[in-house]
Amino acid sequence: MKKRIVFLTTVLLLAVLLFFLKQRGNFWEKEEPEATPTPKITEPQTLKNAWIISSEENNITFFFAGEERTLVTKGRLPETLSLCVADLTVQGERIISLVLKPDKITAKVLRADAESIELEGYGELKLADGWRLYRLYDGLSEEPSEKLLIGSVGNEFILENGKVCAALLKEKPDLKKIRVLIGTEGFKGFYHTSVQITSDTAYKVSCGDNEKTFKAGEVCTFTKESFLEEPGRKKIETEEPNGKITLSGIKRADGVPSYRGSLEIDCREDGLLVINELTIEEYLYAVLPSEMPSRFEQEALKAQAICARSYAYAELLANRYAEYGAHVDDSVSCQVYNNIAESEASILAVKDTHGQVLMYNGEVAQCYYFSTSCGHTAAASDVWENAKEIPYLLGKLHSINEKGEEISVVRVEREDADDTYLNNFLTSEEVKTYDSESEWYRWQTFISLDSLTKTALKALQQRYQAVPEQILTYEKKSGTFVSKPITELGEIESVRVYNRGTGGIATELLLVGSKSVILVKNEYNIRTVLAPTDILIYRQNGEDVNGAALLPSAFITLQKGLYHGETGYLVTGGGYGHGVGMSQCGADAMARYGYTCEEIIDEYYPGTTLGFIYD
Repeated sequence: MKKRIVFLTTVLLLAVLLFFLKQRGNFWEKEEPEATPTPKITEPQTLKNAWIISSEENNITFFFAGEERTLVTKGRLPETLSLCVADLTVQGERIISLVLKPDKITAKVLRADAESIELEGYGELKLADGWRLYRLYDGLSEEPSEKLLIGSVGNEFILENGKVCAALLKEKPDLKKIRVLIGTEGFKGFYHTSVQITSDTAYKVSCGDNEKTFKAGEVCTFTKESFLEEPGRKKIETEEPNGKITLSGIKRADGVPSYRGSLEIDCREDGLLVINELTIEEYLYAVLPSEMPSRFEQEALKAQAICARSYAYAELLANRYAEYGAHVDDSVSCQVYNNIAESEASILAVKDTHGQVLMYNGEVAQCYYFSTSCGHTAAASDVWENAKEIPYLLGKLHSINEKGEEISVVRVEREDADDTYLNNFLTSEEVKTYDSESEWYRWQTFISLDSLTKTALKALQQRYQAVPEQILTYEKKSGTFVSKPITELGEIESVRVYNRGTGGIATELLLVGSKSVILVKNEYNIRTVLAPTDILIYRQNGEDVNGAALLPSAFITLQKGLYHGETGYLVTGGGYGHGVGMSQCGADAMARYGYTCEEIIDEYYPGTTLGFIYD
């Protein structure tokens, strides 16, 4: 019995001891410091086409992805490196290897897209994966590819295996020339099936190292087949500095057009592209008469010259036509160029304002302009979708009386977009504005529901293809307007302005059809859908215009009624054009009232100043 008690007691003591030891073990484990984690080995990373700023014996300072860094090298550098491009392989905080890229060329940029660059004298070069564009002037920075301006010279291009791996913008571009993409007959497209040229002086056609001279009046024809015989971009230049090159295969409003500067013909899969390169000032000689009648007052023409130069310069920087090798085209998509021939008045206006542009906060201003206002201009943010509010393009009443005396048409919000405010303004003669005597100042047209039913569906479908987010269909299930393809509209039952902007301009239009309800956003879409095709437009000067591809403006009111036995809408409108910026007819009237060019600009672009684009 005693042995059993001793045994049990021993077991119990051992259990207590084990428990105690276990607890102490846990305690000790808690007290022990945490083990230092084993550092992870960073995988090597290659920084493609980094810009080397400087180096010392065992470190390199470089610029990559917008950041300047200094890292030590794995070993001592055999030579000092600076101002060059290289691939750097980095592991942790150390450069373990580098590959220099010394092969470089300097050339003029003729064309660029997402995959290649065409350089004068070198042809088309592919872009390497991970290629970089560095700006070396006014501080070091990495730039998006759009900053590689077409026509720019003096840039360096770093090559690797025949591809461009980096481009260096070494100095601020000297922007004195502009490249214009010349459209086909009637501005229907850019690709010509054939190009016929001649000149009023002797001229030469060059392609690479080959050059051929032609006499004045001698015709030279280019087709895609002729490029098979001699591939490469063709450049045409006159022997005399003031000579002009004639494109005898196309016609403009004033007949067969002739061009200053040089012409280039580029053969593409879709046809031949024609680019006219000339100075900005000479370009304006042929823009002014195509955009503003030369009979207008000289101060108005000078204001137009400043606006056109500002627009051209901004477009040059925007690089929108880089894939074509141009800055602008010659149609209404940019500024109409050489549709109407040069005039002495237009040339004088350009010379009198040489180099002058509008500036705002140190940058060239956005100089929009149009034909005729209804007396009130529009805000840029009300005309173009997602456009930011521009302080000098807010829209205002342009009264002949002292500024501030007249009551401007206020912004009409959605809940009261019933035409009342604007209709009172359009039908009243109490407020006299600079455009009051212009033929398009007031106009009317009648659009029947039957004719609108026939034309609206196609117009809506076309605009949906172009800007689907601006053509919305009402969805009963969700009770909202959504963007989706329009397959049917039915008979149009009613039309009304759904929303208005500054001055009463229509910014949204609601069309109620028997099969769908459509909300049209943006003044251009509204003018397209309500276009009075083959319908008379009655202007205030008593002259009628038979049809138009666009409604003259979006400063409109709609009045439903029965006219000549048809049910439809009497459209009462004012002005011609988008309504943003300077009214050209208003500028001419101001000049006739004795205002100077500077005063005209101050009226339409308040807060801007005059600057110069040339040193």
